[in-house]
Amino acid sequence: MTIFGFILRRIIKEIGICNRQEHSKRASKLSQKITNAKVHLGSLVWEEINEISDLKEVYLELKILTKKQENIKSAQVEFIESNNELKLKVEKIEFDSTQNINLTYKEKGDLSLELSELKKQIHETEEECKKIRKRFIGPDNSQENETVETFKSLYAKERQKLVKLRLEIEEKNRLIKRLNERLNKILEATKLEISETMNEVSQTSKKVASQSAEIEAIESSKKEFFIDVGTFIFKNLESSDPNIQSLKEKYKLSSRGHKQLIQSMDHHSILAS
Repeated sequence: MTIFGFILRRIIKEIGICNRQEHSKRASKLSQKITNAKVHLGSLVWEEINEISDLKEVYLELKILTKKQENIKSAQVEFIESNNELKLKVEKIEFDSTQNINLTYKEKGDLSLELSELKKQIHETEEECKKIRKRFIGPDNSQENETVETFKSLYAKERQKLVKLRLEIEEKNRLIKRLNERLNKILEATKLEISETMNEVSQTSKKVASQSAEIEAIESSKKEFFIDVGTFIFKNLESSDPNIQSLKEKYKLSSRGHKQLIQSMDHHSILAS
């Protein structure tokens, strides 16, 4: 806002025509723009202000804060890497567990099929035994002794086959029981290992969050010092201090634009009041 524009708006304001809210918004935006300019300038030149006596303490404070911030960031990188490794560990635990569980279920499924087949064979063998037994046992048995003995021998073989099949079923059931026990152990071990690892992930995540908060807090403190540096440099751009003149030339600094922003902000603040 030019001086002429400001005077004109002051006259209009006197007769009751003024958008105070709009002027307040513009003053606020200009204030933020000025602050951002100071922060930017301060962050740009602070490492080169150690020879300016009025900024010596600010320089030392910024140096300490920056070093502390860098140390925290460096430590945070290690924690983030550790956290990522732990997450990968959890994924591997889950993958290995899934592989073992699938393999165990496959073994159990194969055994179940074998068990089903054995039960079928037992049923068929029992039926065969009944048929054979009827051939040599009965009230009307008129078969020759030799034939009877043949059926008895065949019956005995089938009964032996039944015993063998039942033993095989018992063995299959024992194996299935062991597989169920293995599944339970895999699930319990996986649950425990994931729980312990996720606890570590939680702890490292909290540490990373804490470090981020520290970094942000330091950045806020640095920002205040940057504002002090920017304010001082803008205010003293026309001084004869060779260090300031060196910065002015190096970064092509001008006080004119900054002063115009301040003046415009002041005008809008007055019109908003």
